[in-house]
Formats: sequence, C-alpha cells, structure tokens
Amino acid sequence: MPRAALVTLVLLAGACAAPPPSAAPPTPSPTREPGTYAVTALLDLSGTRGPRGDAQRNAMQQWADAQRGTPRIRLRITDVGGSDAKLLVELKRAADAGGADAFVVGVPATIDDALSSAIALVKRPVLFTLPIAEPSGDGARWIFGLAPAPDALARALVDALPAHSTPAVVVTNGTLAAGREEQALTATFRADGRPLPFVLSAAPEQRDTFAQRSKPFFSGGAAVFFTGSATGYLDPQRIVPAAAVAPGLEFLSYLTDASDASRLGDAAAAVRWPGLLRPTSSALGTHAATATDALALLSVDADAADPERTRTRIEGGTFAGIATTYAFSPARHTGVDAREITLLAWENGRVVAAQPIGVPVR
Repeated sequence: MPRAALVTLVLLAGACAAPPPSAAPPTPSPTREPGTYAVTALLDLSGTRGPRGDAQRNAMQQWADAQRGTPRIRLRITDVGGSDAKLLVELKRAADAGGADAFVVGVPATIDDALSSAIALVKRPVLFTLPIAEPSGDGARWIFGLAPAPDALARALVDALPAHSTPAVVVTNGTLAAGREEQALTATFRADGRPLPFVLSAAPEQRDTFAQRSKPFFSGGAAVFFTGSATGYLDPQRIVPAAAVAPGLEFLSYLTDASDASRLGDAAAAVRWPGLLRPTSSALGTHAATATDALALLSVDADAADPERTRTRIEGGTFAGIATTYAFSPARHTGVDAREITLLAWENGRVVAAQPIGVPVR
C-alpha cells in the first residue's frame, strides 16, 4: 500500500477513536422533595465580625417553622464565621453541588469581582439583608439588596445634622464595612459643600491611644460617626463616649442591632443610628425583619424548576414585607426606598424611633 494511503488510514482511525470534545457541564439542578424550595442562609454566627447573625437566624427559623404555603421553603443555615473567604467557598460549593435554589446573605459583604463571579457561577437569586451598593459585574443580575444602599444611609445621616456647618468626625475600625461607610459619608459632605469630616482610626492596633487622640474632637458640638459594626466599638472595652458628645450627634451604623444598643449604657442618650421605621412596632429588629422578608419574598416568587423565572419575578415585582416595601427593576436591584430610613435610639430597654436631634432619649 502506498505510504500516503497508509497515513490517511491511520489518521482516519485515530479520529474515529478520539473522544468527542468536552462541553462545559450545566449548572446542576438541586435535588429536592416535591413542593419544596431550598434556601441557604449564610450568616456570621461565630467570629469577631459584627453584627452577629443570631437575630436573623432565629427570625428565619421561626418563619420557616410557621409557614403553611406551597412551595415550602426548606431552610439551611450556614455559619461563615466572619470570613469573606468562607462565604466564597460556600457559594462555589453550591455551584458545584446544585444544592440550593436561592441564597440569603446576612453578613456585611463587599460585592467585589470575586464575589460577583461566584454568584454568576451559581446562577441563583442571592438576597442580601445588609447594605450593599447597586450591584454591577458578572453576577449583578442575580443580586438583590434588601437594605438601603450605603449612599442613601450616608445622605440620611448627614441630612440629620442641625446645621450645614456642623463639624464632624468619622471614626473607622479598620473593617471593609467601615471603609465603605466612611467613603459614602465623605462623598456626601463633599457633595453638599460642607466642611469635610476628620477621619479618626479606632482599629484594634490603635485602640490604646484612641481616647487621647479623640479627646479634642469629642467636644465643642462636633458630630461623631462610628462606621462599621458597633461591636468593634463596644468590645473588648467601650470606646463610645458617654457624655462628651451633644445629644443626638453621636451616630452608629445601620449594622447596629438591639444587642449592641443594649450595651451602650450611659452613652445611649446621645446615640442615634439609621434603620427602618416599621420594625420598631414589631418584636423584630431591622435586620431580623429583613431576613424574614427575604424568605417570604422568595416563597412568593419561587419557581424551583426555573431559577431565571424566579429572578425575573423578583426583578419585576413589588413586595410588601415586615421591614418595608421592596421594589426592584432591571436597572435597580437595591429595593428599599430611601424615604423609609429613619433614625433609631435605645430607650427603656428597646429600640425606638429617635427623638429629633437635640432632644435626648429617656
């Protein structure tokens, strides 16, 4: 047989024996009981990052135990222990296993490229109960914010000041959440043409000198904004001043919850923080009410067989919850109306709507 013909036969035989080209596997569909919708909640139930997710966990579990409708939400709660890395691991694990129809994230997360890409791989709705900026990037279409955006919270805080010229200090604790809030506050002061606030660090490595460094600022009518979780300013020792700041001019973050407020002691009379008004008339705090709303919203819009249909229903709908009424659109995935933000305070052992600035709480 001529050499050319022999080579042709060998090539043809090799082509027939070669395996077909591999295709990227589709995102697996969760295996589930009929009539159920699997939701994984990712919370900080351990670690040092605040706020702790206990109140959200308890509220979601109570809602799940009491539900009567169909589909029935099958709730799984996972502790990410204050770790952004573990949050990513849990999302990527879910992308591989296909074990969840949707996620509720109740930690102060940063929607960076890594997290957005992980959510894009999961291809399931991911609802955030704590503040995030309007999402962008690969996973934006699957991301929904059930808390006011950081810029809206900054606007509410700055607008609460008694005068355009009120001096201000922004205290940070070295966390990513504190950094986002500091940037939003500074941008709001700059946009208004107000005197820019002085930024003062209370990061753990600078705690020992904080009292000395802060003393010149915590007097003379300056407003003080403590950014990031209040836990960082209450443990291991409280550095929120009790009497030096004028009543109503000491502000904590939206990340503050009732367990934080209960430890303010004598400082409570001066402190305000932004939250949502409706939960003050219920037994749930803002974070817990929002977490409950996340499950209720998913139960209304769920289509276990079609994640895209669930996403579209959320994006195109309005939902009246316990904490507020949420309205989303293709261009807006942070669903809380900024007009729903109110200042809160700790009074008589509970969280209440705050009195106007200058009127101390009792």
